[in-house]
Amino acid sequence: MFEGERGKELMIQQGYVPETCILHIDIAGPLIYSETLEGRDVCAGCNCNRDICGGRPRRWD
Repeated sequence: MFEGERGKELMIQQGYVPETCILHIDIAGPLIYSETLEGRDVCAGCNCNRDICGGRPRRWD
């Protein structure tokens, strides 16, 4: 349901990640969906380069 490019597009349209998200399409949709179901900010745990994606800051535990 949330796999592939369409899954990632759905998560972007819902505002869970920015349009510039660079998570790979093979994992983006399911990962974003899973994290949001758990109430977590996807960008906060992502290791992608913010200079490229422009995402929200990482959370440092």
